Amino acid sequence: MKSNKDLKKTSKYHHGNLKEEMLQLSLETISKEGIEVLTLKFLGDKLGTSRSAIYRHFSSKQDLIQNVIVYGFTLFEEALIPTLNRDNGTVLERLYSMGSSYINFAIKNQNLYRVLFGEKYQDIRENTCTIDDENIEDSFKLLIKLLEEGKEKDILKIENSFLQAQTIHALIHGIAILYIDGHINIKKNIEELYKISFDSLINGIKK
Repeated sequence: MKSNKDLKKTSKYHHGNLKEEMLQLSLETISKEGIEVLTLKFLGDKLGTSRSAIYRHFSSKQDLIQNVIVYGFTLFEEALIPTLNRDNGTVLERLYSMGSSYINFAIKNQNLYRVLFGEKYQDIRENTCTIDDENIEDSFKLLIKLLEEGKEKDILKIENSFLQAQTIHALIHGIAILYIDGHINIKKNIEELYKISFDSLINGIKK
């Protein structure tokens, strides 16, 4: 749902693309230890790079987190966009696959998911990312198009595709965050819960 144009502005370092290495290490660190331990000094020590080399790419921890958010959303989009491709099944099949991929991404990247969608870094996220750029085709826009395709094919009864897409996102996000928060019954039955939730949603908008 976000632009990754800033990630392309990288410099070469003596052992490869330092910015890319730092971002990948940042994601590994977030996954294993949480974002709290992530600092520029931590990255420099882990990669054996100088302070000046680090600051060529990130001016502060906030700048680092901003880039991590962009990088994380890039990975998120890479997981979702293929599921919405017209070659990957019917409207309902693609819609189901998108939700399933969303939940799987959240489960596999729980700490990163909290950074991307949680309240703590909301200000950084909103200042960094936007869904208003018409030139960027992200998963949310593709979801809207999928709902409109369903309406055109007389499969779905959609009055406001934008609001309906938000509703679908809220449903899937709710399931994902319940799992991450450790609700035992959710963890034991995540696939069944998603299928029941999906069927209930579809029954409300299917013609």
